[in-house]
Amino acid sequence: MTSRLEEQAERDLARMQEARDGKRRSKAKAADKPKPADDAQARFIVTDSEAMGRPGVYWIGTAHDRATGATIEAEPQWICSPLQVAAVTRDASASEWGRLLVFADRDGQEHRWAMPMAMLAGSGEELRAELLRQGLEITSMAQRRSRLLDYIAQARPEAKARCVLRTGWHGGTFVLPAETFGEPDGEPVIFQGATVDGVALATAGTLEEWRSEVAAPCAGNSRLVLALSAAFAGPCLGLLDTEGGGFHLKGSSSSGKSTALAVAGSVFGPPAYVRTWRATDNALEAVASLYSDLLLPLDEIGQLDPRNAGAAAYLLANGQGKSRSHRDGSARAAARFRLLFLSAGEVGLGDLVTAAGHKTRAGHEVRVIDVPADVEGGRGIFERLPEGMDPGPFADSLKRAAVAHHGHALRAWLRALAAGTTAAMDALRVRRDATAESLCAHTAAGQVRRVAQRFALAAAAGELATMHGLTGWPQGEAERAARACFAAWIASRGTDGAAEPAAMLAQVRLFLAQHGEARFSPWRDADESHKPRTINRAGFRKGKDDEGGLAYYIEREVFRSEVCSGFDPQQVARTLALHGALRQGSNGEFTRSERLPDGRRARVYVVLPELWADDGDDADGGGP
Repeated sequence: MTSRLEEQAERDLARMQEARDGKRRSKAKAADKPKPADDAQARFIVTDSEAMGRPGVYWIGTAHDRATGATIEAEPQWICSPLQVAAVTRDASASEWGRLLVFADRDGQEHRWAMPMAMLAGSGEELRAELLRQGLEITSMAQRRSRLLDYIAQARPEAKARCVLRTGWHGGTFVLPAETFGEPDGEPVIFQGATVDGVALATAGTLEEWRSEVAAPCAGNSRLVLALSAAFAGPCLGLLDTEGGGFHLKGSSSSGKSTALAVAGSVFGPPAYVRTWRATDNALEAVASLYSDLLLPLDEIGQLDPRNAGAAAYLLANGQGKSRSHRDGSARAAARFRLLFLSAGEVGLGDLVTAAGHKTRAGHEVRVIDVPADVEGGRGIFERLPEGMDPGPFADSLKRAAVAHHGHALRAWLRALAAGTTAAMDALRVRRDATAESLCAHTAAGQVRRVAQRFALAAAAGELATMHGLTGWPQGEAERAARACFAAWIASRGTDGAAEPAAMLAQVRLFLAQHGEARFSPWRDADESHKPRTINRAGFRKGKDDEGGLAYYIEREVFRSEVCSGFDPQQVARTLALHGALRQGSNGEFTRSERLPDGRRARVYVVLPELWADDGDDADGGGP
């Protein structure tokens, strides 16, 4: 038994010795491996040759030579295809820092992207995704991908550029996502954003073919000419520092409205340049920021949520997005833009607002001008057709031409404007003001004059583009189209006065027409018991002996809460008084103290038959 114990002890000692020997061998082996050295000698290199296997950005680290212990270069690690950090960017307030990245895709097409440095925060997935989308080749090895962020962050280019976060005019320079027009006052100015392809600006075909096959055939068709004139007017907003807004072509289905959007969009790019109204508030705001100082074509207004219709109009026209806050509660800067938009649909903005149970305001019609799309003759928007061609084939030919030839007119237009901004401003302003003055009389309401200014701006831009040889139209064509469309707007509106007074009078008429018999008791001096019972009475009605009309004695609270619903009761009463449809008190009050048939003495609004006078729509809403 003792011998067995001794044998077991010997085996245990042998295993322990083997374990100690194994640990010593492992330590020795680890000591033989190269150890990382100081990264001071590590660096990135960019090569266009294939001497290292393939062109690109390489990371070359350092290591200790195992034999000599000296610091040596490690094996180069390929990070991405050739990428140059060409300039440091920042805005006028020394914020929004970024880097101008320049690289070529596999087809040899150069890409220039001003990347916000904020994209280096975190893991950099958004940055790599955007570079991959534009055509940069990046290593798929996870341990090397992070080196791309280091390469961009450590770059120290000498060149500097001023960055802007929206398209349009910045001083004497017009900035597009991939191009800049005009000479900057100091440093180069470039567009900086998380992506360069938010708006489909591209070219195809030639300017000459676009002019002859798209623009020139539109002559004689006021809606098409207005659409193209609006396209040229978009980049003029910033030059004249004028307010934004839009035109809305309202008409029946298949009348040619989408054709008007297509030809207007072809000034800027392919059919993808045209958007639709189907978007959330936040998405619409983001789109508007990308189209600043351009034309935003929006199709199918019927797809817009009626609950958001009124807010969308104010958003696009006022050029300012929602106020938001950071996570810590501090205020963020609201998005700002200048925008002219061209819309189309079978319904108008006012129809959508009403469908949502809201009231149409005059501000809506000023910001989104409803232009009747259908003209006389039953051919939709077309007034003049090429000989032997029907509306359908003509519309199709314009759309095909817009697909084949687009984008060149914008570049030519911006070059012309940037070559002489002061002269362009003066020419546009003089022509716009003269046209606006001739469109509406001196007595026209302020709302009408604001609308006339937008038609006049489109006319001025169209005429100046024609002078530069871009449209192929005769001189005066753009102005004639603007006049025709303005006249159609006035005819559809029904008055050249302010909209609110006409709407107020119409609402009072509607209330009395709907409830005159049911809710207004006849004025009688007979015993109350002999009168028919009036349910939910709003007042009394009394015949006017000299003219045979009816006067309505409306209870004060009913007038304020029901008759004037959605309007200021004081303004409604003032409008009625100016129209001669309100019998005022002895001191000019809008209510009168009357002894009513039920024995009460109460203050009431007395509405007279003059409410239905033929000139009711001409009230201007003024008052004492």
